[in-house]
Amino acid sequence: MVLLDISATGEENVIEYDETGQMNDLAYRRRQLKELQENVVDLEDISGGISITDLTLNDFRMDLSEYMKNNLAGLEQAPCAIYALKTINQQFSEKELEPGVIFCLKNISAKIIQKTAYSLEPHYLVYVAKTGEIKLSFMQAKKILDILKKECIRQKFADQAAIDRFNQETHDAKDMSIYRASLETAIYSIIGKEEEKGVESLFSRGGTVLSKEMFKGMEDFEVVCYLVLI
Repeated sequence: MVLLDISATGEENVIEYDETGQMNDLAYRRRQLKELQENVVDLEDISGGISITDLTLNDFRMDLSEYMKNNLAGLEQAPCAIYALKTINQQFSEKELEPGVIFCLKNISAKIIQKTAYSLEPHYLVYVAKTGEIKLSFMQAKKILDILKKECIRQKFADQAAIDRFNQETHDAKDMSIYRASLETAIYSIIGKEEEKGVESLFSRGGTVLSKEMFKGMEDFEVVCYLVLI
């Protein structure tokens, strides 16, 4: 549950404000409208940020607001890189869900000025399959949040079966190489997409500012939390 709540923050965060004391939602939607007015928009490129999709994130905001009434202190004190283990629910088909890990990452680099239609910045959700494939990219955050909600919102106790399998595979968490590799895959999928969007924005007024201080790698991100699907 905590993973779901943390993942639903960012520019959609109900508790964070910008330096002027204003929430970021209106500025975000102005950018969306301006983009729709001035450009021929490919829905595939903004599938995680278009306003119609974004409106559906209100469900997650409501869940977060309700959860915070009794658990705000726990959220504020939760350490970074916490993780949970979950056996995949049989209601999902293999095409929808497969063993892997869902990361919630935070961009901690101030080296890039972004003006994008991505609503969860500076947070990124990425679902990496155990095979190393990007199952769902950060631009598909709504789908990832749906998975997290279905898998976790009613999970009040530790999944012992998942814990046993995880400990067996990682030798009691002593060998996390597969998850380090998955983390690297997730981060470089973000960097690649952002650089692609940055290059495209060079041809539009007021777009992303590219510089020599672009994302340099894994050090530009911190792991907020992650869910291992077994």
